[in-house]
Amino acid sequence: MAGSKVLVLGGGFGGVQAAISARATLDSSHEVTIVDRNRVPHLCGMNPLLIVGERDTDKTGRSLGRLANRGIKFVEANIDSIDTAGQKVETSAGTLDYDYLVIALGAAYDWDAVPGAKDAYSFYDFDYARHLRRRLSRLKRGKIVLAASKPPYKCPPAPLETAMIINWWARKKGIRKDIDISVYIPEHGPLGVAGKEASMRVRNALDQRGIELITQAGVTEVSANGREASFGDGSSTTADIIATVPVHKMPDIVEASGVSNGKPWVPVNKANLETSTKNVFAIGDVNVVPSGEFAIPKAGVFAAGQGTKVGEVIASRINESHEPEPYDGIGFCYMAYSGGRSATVGGEFLAEGGPDTVLSEPTVSGMKSKDRFERDWRSFKI
Repeated sequence: MAGSKVLVLGGGFGGVQAAISARATLDSSHEVTIVDRNRVPHLCGMNPLLIVGERDTDKTGRSLGRLANRGIKFVEANIDSIDTAGQKVETSAGTLDYDYLVIALGAAYDWDAVPGAKDAYSFYDFDYARHLRRRLSRLKRGKIVLAASKPPYKCPPAPLETAMIINWWARKKGIRKDIDISVYIPEHGPLGVAGKEASMRVRNALDQRGIELITQAGVTEVSANGREASFGDGSSTTADIIATVPVHKMPDIVEASGVSNGKPWVPVNKANLETSTKNVFAIGDVNVVPSGEFAIPKAGVFAAGQGTKVGEVIASRINESHEPEPYDGIGFCYMAYSGGRSATVGGEFLAEGGPDTVLSEPTVSGMKSKDRFERDWRSFKI
C-alpha cells in the first residue's frame, strides 16, 4: 500500500514544527514536504534588538534545506492556489498532491490599508527592520513614533518592547535626553490579553522610562514625507521617525481556497486545529482560536505548539493509533525591557473561564532564556 503524503504550506514556527512532529512517528513510506517561497525565513522576534544593532542581520534566519537531514523534503516555490476538493496545491514548482494538508502561511501584511505606511518605517519585516536599523544608527536627536493600526497583530508586546529597547539603546548612546519616544496602540490598554494587572505594570514600566503611551489611537495615515501620522482618535503628530505595525490579513490564496468560510481568519476546531474540511489543518497566525473574550495571540510560540499538536494528530490518523490529547493553548512570549533583561508573558489561554496568564519580572536570566530560544530556533532544536 502506498504511503501517505503530508504537505505543509509555510516554513515558519508552525509549519516546521508540524513537519518535524509528524515525521517523528511516521515510517519512511510516508512523505512529509514543506513548501515556502523563502529558503531562509527570519525570526521577526529578533527585530526589536536587530534595529538597535544588538543582533546581526545575518544571524536571524535559518535554512529550510537543512530539514532534509530529518527526512523532510523542502520545496522552494511560490504557492499559487489551494484546491481542497482535488487535494492538490498549485505552485511555481508544479502541482503537489496531498492526503493531509497543513496551512501554516501566517498573516500577510496589507501595507496599503494605512495610506503612507508602505513608505514609512516598520520593524515587522526583515527588510523594513534593516532599513530602520540604518536610520536609527544615524539618529542623534528627534522624535520616534511607534504606531500599530488595528488588532490582531503578531506578538502584541512587540511595539511596547521595541519602545523600551530604543529607550535603553538611546541611554547607552548618551542621546536619550534628546529623543522623544511615543507608542500609539489601538487597544484600550497595553497587553490586554494578559489581564488588568499585567497591563498596569507595562504602563508603569513605560512611564518610568519616559515613554509616552497613547491608547485607543490606531494609526490611520502617514504623510508622503513620512514625518506626520494621523490616528483613529482624531489626533496627529509629527516625528523624525514613524514606524508602523502593518494591518494583518489572511493571505489571498488562503481566502481564495474557501477554508475560512468567508471569515477574516480560518476557523478551526480548537481541540485539533482541523478546518471544516477533513484532514486540512490551519495553524498559527492564519487561524483564529477563541480564548475567552480574546483569541490566542498571533505569536510564533503558539504556532509551534499548534504545529506539534497537528503533527501528532496527522501521524495518529496515518498510523491508526489513538488521537492525542486536545491542544492546550499554553504558550509564553518574551518581552525584552532592554538589551540585558527580558520578561515573559503568557500562560494557559484555553483555561476554563478564560485565559490564565502572567507577566514575569524582566530579568537577566530571562534574556539568557530568550537568547537560547533564538539559538535553538535557528538550529531546529525544538
